Amino acid sequence: MTFTSSDAPREFPRVTIAPTHAGCLAFLTFFWFFAYFNTFERIVATWFESTTFEHAVLIAPIAVWLIYRKRFAFALARRSRVDACLGLLGLMCAAVAFIIGKLSLINALQQFALMSMPLFFIWSVFGLVTLKHLLFPLFFLILSVPFGEFMIPHLQEVTADLTVTMLKLVNVPVYREGWYLQIPEGLFHVAEACSGIRFLFSTITIGLLIAHLEIRSRIKQVAFMLSVIVIPILANGMRAFIMVYIGHVSNMQAAVGFDHLVYGWVFFFFVTALILMFSRLFYDGKRLPRISDESVKLRIPKKRFLASFLIIGSAPLFMLIFSSQKTFALASQTVEEQNSSVISMFAGWRPIYSGYDEYRTETLFIKGEMVIFHEIKYLTEGEKKELLTWSNRAYDPEVWSVAKSEVHEHKYANERIHYKYLVLKNGIGKSINLVYLWKVGNEFSANPIKVKSLQVLSKLALDDFGGKALYAASTANVSQERLIEALLKQEQQKSE
Repeated sequence: MTFTSSDAPREFPRVTIAPTHAGCLAFLTFFWFFAYFNTFERIVATWFESTTFEHAVLIAPIAVWLIYRKRFAFALARRSRVDACLGLLGLMCAAVAFIIGKLSLINALQQFALMSMPLFFIWSVFGLVTLKHLLFPLFFLILSVPFGEFMIPHLQEVTADLTVTMLKLVNVPVYREGWYLQIPEGLFHVAEACSGIRFLFSTITIGLLIAHLEIRSRIKQVAFMLSVIVIPILANGMRAFIMVYIGHVSNMQAAVGFDHLVYGWVFFFFVTALILMFSRLFYDGKRLPRISDESVKLRIPKKRFLASFLIIGSAPLFMLIFSSQKTFALASQTVEEQNSSVISMFAGWRPIYSGYDEYRTETLFIKGEMVIFHEIKYLTEGEKKELLTWSNRAYDPEVWSVAKSEVHEHKYANERIHYKYLVLKNGIGKSINLVYLWKVGNEFSANPIKVKSLQVLSKLALDDFGGKALYAASTANVSQERLIEALLKQEQQKSE
């Protein structure tokens, strides 16, 4: 899909810019990079660290070229007050979203807010007409944000489904268990690299560019983009099927190890070339408007430029003030260290956490049954030190599996406390009951979204800069009601 306007039959004047105004734009661009350097650094690092987003390295230069290519749009500037107000409001929302992303440690929110700022700047300074012509390049720039890895498990599932279906069509016996495919000759695993997410993202990026540059009809653009999304998914399923089938007919002598990698890349380049040829069916003679000999000087309103500069600078300034206040507020707090090697375990179970400031375990007996409590405290949060993250888990998945998972509420001290209840089992027949929740400030919850919101509000109030994870576990003889009641009483006694 694309958001540019149709080609206009009339000519547009050339745009020239005075050195002072060009200097203002250069200064603001430099300031934007400098003020948000840490976030830019994380984006670029992800491009090079994750093969899923390698293609994003080219997006920013292409977006700059697309803006330069349609520089005639600046000659169409219509600087209404409504555009200024809406653009500045959008810029302010982006700054607020960036702050929330920083406080909640949600990288995607920070990065999307950052990369959307040029769009709102263009709107506020040059108006909606200019923005309409430059909307695709600015939207394309936002695509450089490394986001979408949550789709990997779903794509793995689709790939496995397609592979099994195709194997059955050619009468190859196959047994599937999750992402493992067993054929008589051997076992195949649909790994993350087999999900096709790199293939999908790169082809979508290429497809968007083609739709913008070569296709004028909106219907054709939508049809082409739908095909660009569907074809890579089907092609990746076909690729996985071919790998398994080659393994079947070669008795696992081919399509494994290095052969698997080579065949995958060959297939990738073949399908990409096929999509590029297929796209020509949709071309409809789209061209840029003609540029006349008349020239128009680009001028930047001082008030709008200054307002944009202040809003863009407000987010990093706020974070600087917040960091100093946080340092001052934490100066009076002390951390009691505890060696993780002495953390008590129950039937071989303990929560898996890292980067914490304090870790305490206690045991007590309820009607003769032992109950173990775990309190994992984070005084502050930062990179590789976060209360809620994918690496912090209630159990070790290599040892334990979930037999039951439920969410409940418990009335305690005239409040309804939301908590999570699990029944865990291991390979040697042991079973434990487990309840857990998180505490931020004086609030309890097992809802991650609510906990993240509480963390943002608590940090802004300089009340709590991290939070706690609270666990209670015992055998099946202790009910979940007794576990959560004992856990809350234990925490209340510590707070008094």
